[in-house]
Amino acid sequence: MPRNQFQRMVFAFITVVITVHAYVFYSIYVVNGDSLRQAVGTTSVLAAVRTIGGIYMFGRVMPVWSVVLVE
Repeated sequence: MPRNQFQRMVFAFITVVITVHAYVFYSIYVVNGDSLRQAVGTTSVLAAVRTIGGIYMFGRVMPVWSVVLVE
């Protein structure tokens, strides 16, 4: 476990990054994956995301990397 302030900050940052990635990809692939695939007409979720050009957020389609950074 972290012993000083710097280690605690790094540990917290890594924890947040992992949690956000897990949430974003869980919501995209598991929760909305089937409806996304059916709406676009592809066989995989990744192909559907590529087809539409990203993920819908803030009233527009944004690339996946920006969604992860914002979340």
